[in-house]
Amino acid sequence: MRWTNIIHNLLSYDASSPMLFNSGQFLFFFILFLIAYSFLYNNKLSRTLFVLGFSFFFYYKASGWYLIVLLITLAVDYLLAHAIYKAKQQKYRTLWLIFSLCTSLGLLAYFKYTNFFLENWALLSGNDFEPLDIFLPIGISFYTFQTLSYIIDVYKRELTPTNNFLDYAFYMCFFPHLVAGPIVRAKFFLPQLKKKIIMNPEEIQRGFFLIMQGLFKKAVLADYISQYNDLVFAAPGTYSGFENLMAVYGYTLQIYCDFSGYSDMAIGIGLLLGFNLGINFNKPYQALSITDFWRRWHISLSAWLRDYLYISLGGNRKGKVRQYINLFITMLLGGLWHGPSWKFVFWGGMHGLGLSIHKFWKKFVMPGEFESKWGSKIYNLFSWFITFHFVVFLWVFFRANDFNTAWTMITQITSDFDMAYLSPFWDVRYLFVVLTLVGFAIHAIPAKLYPQMENLYIKKVPFIIKAAAFVLLIQLCLQFRSESVQPFIYFQF
Repeated sequence: MRWTNIIHNLLSYDASSPMLFNSGQFLFFFILFLIAYSFLYNNKLSRTLFVLGFSFFFYYKASGWYLIVLLITLAVDYLLAHAIYKAKQQKYRTLWLIFSLCTSLGLLAYFKYTNFFLENWALLSGNDFEPLDIFLPIGISFYTFQTLSYIIDVYKRELTPTNNFLDYAFYMCFFPHLVAGPIVRAKFFLPQLKKKIIMNPEEIQRGFFLIMQGLFKKAVLADYISQYNDLVFAAPGTYSGFENLMAVYGYTLQIYCDFSGYSDMAIGIGLLLGFNLGINFNKPYQALSITDFWRRWHISLSAWLRDYLYISLGGNRKGKVRQYINLFITMLLGGLWHGPSWKFVFWGGMHGLGLSIHKFWKKFVMPGEFESKWGSKIYNLFSWFITFHFVVFLWVFFRANDFNTAWTMITQITSDFDMAYLSPFWDVRYLFVVLTLVGFAIHAIPAKLYPQMENLYIKKVPFIIKAAAFVLLIQLCLQFRSESVQPFIYFQF
């Protein structure tokens, strides 16, 4: 009976303990998965069915019976893509496209935005609001954008839909990227399914390196730093301006380590299995402009918004004023994609405003010729400082529960800031300070130097040292863990 209960708990969905990359149950199942995969990967059909089965199981363990929503999306968009491709007349192609958009976006809107719309309608009409009990399926924002890119590429005749439903399902449901990205394009991923998988030892070691890097970012840095951040963001008025500022800097590092840590693990797992998921982060806090920041942060989403929203609105083809408006609208909707709240709309809109101001600055205030002449280290340092703190300022609204909390925090920082708190803060929160500095120091490694360090680890470091590093990492994860496994921040989106 005891073993029956254990097996039941392992195989069933537990809403209080979903299966995450940084959980012990995922490690247990993934080890079993890898052992079986090593015998199956050479046979395409066996590999596809096995990985699909594990992907469905992984999603079920993460989101329960909302797996059915994913399967419905799969079936509908697979059929609609072929309907669009085979339609002879443009009006029918457009009709099928609209139907697909309504289906995918309709499901996303229902689960993610129903209560948001009802709450605002109740506010406008002066009625009381009682939220509906609607659970947001994990990853729906990511896989919706992924299937939309597939459908739109087929509509634009930039992609021929695959006739193999299993390949399409594999592309959509491949478990490393299923619940929090990267948002992978079909024209980048589907061709990989036709190639023979060659287990390159260097790529496998690079995969392990990325997994270890992501685990360190998430389970050691982000999860520990979040404990202090959560306290301050819950009641910023009870903390000094200095303590609030430390929490803001802490969250700036936390959200990067949390999300890029997930991406590192997803990409690393993909490499272990012989698949390339691309890159999703490229040291975003080294950006010298807000445009540069969005080329480095959540690259797959930024590229999606650019290609399927910004360009569709007209991009920069209809004059500078229209370009600024398009940038603003794109980021406004990008903010809304992150969550059903006006604070996310504000966050996205402000980034859109920042992008527009930078475009104006580059065009009219400091054109490229002038900037290159005066583009000294001092100018770059000034550009970095302004960009970084613009991003930091907006993270306050992203993280805070509401606008009042955000403004309270900003007010505390600007009106009650005293460096005298530095010494007692160090005495009480020295580990928070050390880990924050370690995180920012790692991020500050020059982009050109980092690949060299990665190659040095892969090619030169003896196996015994790598094994010791892995054991040390696991020990650190155990030492810094909280009472329960902390979900990834972007799971809520």
